[in-house]
Amino acid sequence: MTRLSTNNFKEKLEKVKSPQLKKIIVSTVAGDGAAGFQDGPALAAKFKSPLDVAVSPDGTIYVADGFNSCIRKIKYGQVTTFAGNGSANISNGNSTAARFKIPTRLALDVTGNIYTLDAADPRLRKITPAADVSTYAGTNTFGYRDGDASISQFGQSFGIVVDIHGNIYVADSQNNNIRRINVAGQVSTIAGTGVQGFMNGGIETALFNFVKGVVIDKQGNLFVSDYSRVRKISTGGIVSTFAGSGVPGYADGKLRTARFSQIEGMVLNDQRDIYLTEGNRIRKISSRGIVSTVAGSTAGYQDGDAASAKFNQPKGLGIDKQGNIYVADDHNNRIRKISFE
Repeated sequence: MTRLSTNNFKEKLEKVKSPQLKKIIVSTVAGDGAAGFQDGPALAAKFKSPLDVAVSPDGTIYVADGFNSCIRKIKYGQVTTFAGNGSANISNGNSTAARFKIPTRLALDVTGNIYTLDAADPRLRKITPAADVSTYAGTNTFGYRDGDASISQFGQSFGIVVDIHGNIYVADSQNNNIRRINVAGQVSTIAGTGVQGFMNGGIETALFNFVKGVVIDKQGNLFVSDYSRVRKISTGGIVSTFAGSGVPGYADGKLRTARFSQIEGMVLNDQRDIYLTEGNRIRKISSRGIVSTVAGSTAGYQDGDAASAKFNQPKGLGIDKQGNIYVADDHNNRIRKISFE
């Protein structure tokens, strides 16, 4: 029997203990960088301030094309207009007969329906896989009212997620709280008093400050971006600070000492890592409790490895079933992809 030398044994042990880190690559999926409205081959297509992306299980990418007032679709290397037609208004209907104002956030349910938030309209809209657009909750008046979805009111909202049961959670930014629309069509406030501030504790007394991104884990815990912090709302009804010191800035490291500027969008992967946008960077909060910068630095546009890649005011994020991250790169008018090779 061949004996391993002490050095060889240590090397093999380290490889088992410390697997090689994956290389991070940033690429452009769609958009030529010029603000405009044009369908066609993905890299020749034009967007105008894309604000969010959502990825279906088959890899189809949906884009909230904010200032084109429509929802675009990227599939097989082609960009098409899925709903809306570039005319800013609010009306329901099929595909390009529907109207949006400034669609800003998207979420998919398990059956392929898309739910949209609009920065200029307080209603939550639903788009079926056949592109039929309807009002799911809210009225045309900004405000605050729980109850039946048809009479409920929301403030300007910048975060939405759907759980596996079909319940929808909305980060009601203007009202500084988290709302839920259950499968029976009832709207309730699950955390926050409506008063702007910062306080942990029970969901009835917790305070938030212009919440935006929201994600949910498999256990039903919610994570919400609260300006320069990420807060956790447990299934037991307790609100706590999950990450961020509360001092705006930029610092990687442990959860409570890390610093963020204003956090925009968030996604959660199967390993319970949270990815988020803030400033011109994509950051990661690992399930092990470490905050790191995935890609980005100063404002700009550059593809390539993580160290050299640049974004310009990225907003919403999407994730595919392989764990690749998609970025609505607002000021670059492009959809970017972060892959792990």
